[in-house]
Amino acid sequence: MFARRALVLSLSLLTPLAHAAWPDSSKPIRVVVGFPPGGGADALARAIAPALSDQLKANVIIDNRPGAGGLIATDLVAKAAPDGYTLYIATPGSFTIWPNLRKLAYDPRKDFAPVSVLVTMPNVLVTGADTPYKDVQGLLAAVKSANGKFSYASGGNGTIGQIAAEQFKMLAGVQMQHVPYKGTTPALTDVMGGVVPITFSDPSAKPLIASGKLRVLAVTTAKRSPQFPGVPTVAEAGVPGYDVTNWYGLVAPAGTPPDVIAQLNKALVKVMADPDIRHRLAISGMDATSDTPQQFAKLLDTERAKWGELIRKAGIQGD
Repeated sequence: MFARRALVLSLSLLTPLAHAAWPDSSKPIRVVVGFPPGGGADALARAIAPALSDQLKANVIIDNRPGAGGLIATDLVAKAAPDGYTLYIATPGSFTIWPNLRKLAYDPRKDFAPVSVLVTMPNVLVTGADTPYKDVQGLLAAVKSANGKFSYASGGNGTIGQIAAEQFKMLAGVQMQHVPYKGTTPALTDVMGGVVPITFSDPSAKPLIASGKLRVLAVTTAKRSPQFPGVPTVAEAGVPGYDVTNWYGLVAPAGTPPDVIAQLNKALVKVMADPDIRHRLAISGMDATSDTPQQFAKLLDTERAKWGELIRKAGIQGD
């Protein structure tokens, strides 16, 4: 009898509770978002937070820290305690673009532990409903006739929206002036209002497209997106070779215990496979996915090199 009890105890020690890595149930797990409410990263965080709370048996809250194209929030998380209570919605800007533009207060490779990619998606080339631009060819004609005075909006310097526009400029052989905003939402507001003619938005523009407040001209991915049926790619619309794929993922501060990373990854695989969450994200133009921490780390390295080459060729400067 004693031997049997000892065996049961041994097995129980080898099978930790799902929430063992977060012993303080009164302390919330904070998911930091580097952009204001209403943008794509924020929509993703709010879509998955309840299900992630259920999986981890802990309270997951969203903490918006906008500014500097996500750099303020990224640096905040880099310096946070690696205890599993602070997580971050990683975006291409802070992890693969800005590291090629200037020396940062954080190291994107050394200061973070990748957990998983969460969604992939196109950016969308959109214009206001009242502009004369009906397609990419018409837009290109207007840009060329403007002699360098045509402008585009983005959610901030060093964001994937800026990269999408700069690749467009380089491959199409045109000039446009960059107007950076503090997030996608204010950029879209000014495009709708005619202050700036176009932007390469994340999919948070989808409801505005559906309501007729914005006109979509193309998606930035190499293939058409099921989230934007009937919309051509930039490449097929007249800019051959064009391809920009956007993504969001989850990271933790470096030094976060491996068992915490493993539990987070396991939870996210289940969350991102949930049909209701996949449907909710699809409405926002995102394709839910997941991968391993190792696969996510490889993606980050690959894209840093890819966008670094574009930045050098295009002569993009950080502020």
